[in-house]
Amino acid sequence: MERRQFAKLVLCTLLGLLVLTGSVCARQREFVDMVGNKVIIPTPDSIERVGVLTSPQVQIMYIIGHQDKLVAMTQSQYRFKLFEKFYPAQANIAAPRRQAADMNVEALLAANPQFCIGSSMDMDLVDKATRIPTVRIDTQGDPAKVFETRKAEVTMFGEIFGAQDRAKAYCDYLDMTINKLKERTASIPENQKLKVYLGFNPDHLTTYGGDTFMQYQIEAAGLRNAAAEVKSAGGREGGLVTVSMENILMWNPDILVIDSGTIESVKNDPHWANINAVKNNKVFVLPVGGFIWNRPSCESAVLLPMWLAINAYPELFADTDIRTEIKRYWKEIIGFELSDADVEGILHP
Repeated sequence: MERRQFAKLVLCTLLGLLVLTGSVCARQREFVDMVGNKVIIPTPDSIERVGVLTSPQVQIMYIIGHQDKLVAMTQSQYRFKLFEKFYPAQANIAAPRRQAADMNVEALLAANPQFCIGSSMDMDLVDKATRIPTVRIDTQGDPAKVFETRKAEVTMFGEIFGAQDRAKAYCDYLDMTINKLKERTASIPENQKLKVYLGFNPDHLTTYGGDTFMQYQIEAAGLRNAAAEVKSAGGREGGLVTVSMENILMWNPDILVIDSGTIESVKNDPHWANINAVKNNKVFVLPVGGFIWNRPSCESAVLLPMWLAINAYPELFADTDIRTEIKRYWKEIIGFELSDADVEGILHP
């Protein structure tokens, strides 16, 4: 009798282990990332801790409504306080990634993510230093497909976290915005489209050439990139490259966008005084929202072309207010209601 009871106990234990093992297996799945790699990650219902280790993609966690799962991010995210206003916990999220391929591995391990998402450059480093599963975004795709790439990123995040509805809402919103811009600017002959120069850093001599994602965001606004002849895809941060003042004078842009200094300082600088953009008071400071708008992010894909188009062709967008557009994006896509002061902070950083 005792033997039968013992055997029964062993059998029950084994069955219990099989059930437990089965449930553990059911909580994992094989996932194919944007570059075609297969990785084992938790199922959506069992994701609790994730590291997103490329700066523009951190905002996708907010787009899909799963920022509460974020336990590791990039240090640059600390600079942008708009998300933090609505989600104060961001201030306490570990930031082991300093910049591209510069990772504090100990801090990443201490954050204990179940898996990480990021560029191949950063995920290669994680692979070498840890056993944390890694999911890759595609940072080497065709620049001409910048909007498709943004949608593919958000769609992938939606699939990972089971937030397909939120992801689709973003994709539809982006399509709607780009289609509106295309319709409004379609009648402008190519040779009459205004030329815009985006000049970054204090000297305003860093920009994006014609073989970068920015070329196509500019074109979406019905504009021409003054630096279109420059090849800069191999440059830093998505293709940034330094040009000369001689280049600027030759291009003579109709619109100038800066991210450093003030409009007055440009107007008072004799080097810039004779450029059409300066003479015609078409100098603007680049907005800064949840992240800087001169990087390939979901926010800039929607709002930068709209902002450019409204400033370039106010007569074509008389019924469109950029402040309303910014509030609408943040409300419908992020789920946060911006105040008038928040919007002014974006437009006048």
